[in-house]
Amino acid sequence: MKRSIITLTTDFGTKDGYVGAVKGVIKRINPDAEIVDVTHEIEPFDVWGASFALNNFYRYFPQNTIHLVVVDPGVGSKRQPLLIKSADFLFVGPDNGVFSFILQDDEIVEIISISNQKYLLSEPSPTFHARDIFAPVAAYLSMGVDIREFGAPAMECSKLFIPQTKVTKRGIIGEIIHVDNFGNLTTNIEAKSIHLKSIKGIEVKRNKISYIAKSYYDIPEEEIGAVIGSSGFLEISTNQGNAAEFVKADIGTKVRINFK
Repeated sequence: MKRSIITLTTDFGTKDGYVGAVKGVIKRINPDAEIVDVTHEIEPFDVWGASFALNNFYRYFPQNTIHLVVVDPGVGSKRQPLLIKSADFLFVGPDNGVFSFILQDDEIVEIISISNQKYLLSEPSPTFHARDIFAPVAAYLSMGVDIREFGAPAMECSKLFIPQTKVTKRGIIGEIIHVDNFGNLTTNIEAKSIHLKSIKGIEVKRNKISYIAKSYYDIPEEEIGAVIGSSGFLEISTNQGNAAEFVKADIGTKVRINFK
């Protein structure tokens, strides 16, 4: 059987052994599964951050990769465990909005509410669904079990509010939706919506940026600048500095692009 890839994205950190328990369950069911750690450093309980991170990496993996994402402040509640099949990938995790970008942008084939006890650990703990529900489901998926074996179709799914830009004749108004580890401020303004030749300037708080640089390196040191980031969105950045601290901005801060 072709070796399947299972990616792991969590807010567990690596101090307490939670990640090891999840991997152990997967390997016990399917020793041949290839496990890829994407990150375990999502901020605790940050469902939005996990959703954004997932959107930035999932499509770069081979077709049929299983993406296991667990940032789950509602563990043990009535929120349903989900299995989502898109045209090219499988996603496993809690129904709390963590798959919002996937549900909005990808071609969804089927969504299953996981309920078949046959594919879970016996007597799942109400505090560790990653180990007892999501890990075994991902492992059995990697062995070729059909998604319909895991439960019935989900009637509806939770979705986070994804801020939309406002486009006028005078410009585009967006906002910061993510701050990365370097302090780069990612906005919700997509590159395809920007007409580079017609830009007069960019404003964030009291800072004015006159152009979009090609790379971080092209931004003069100790100045605030803008680039099109690898995620395809406009970023407010500095060259070898922390833009979030420089601008004193965070998620939700407005960013305006002015047209000529």
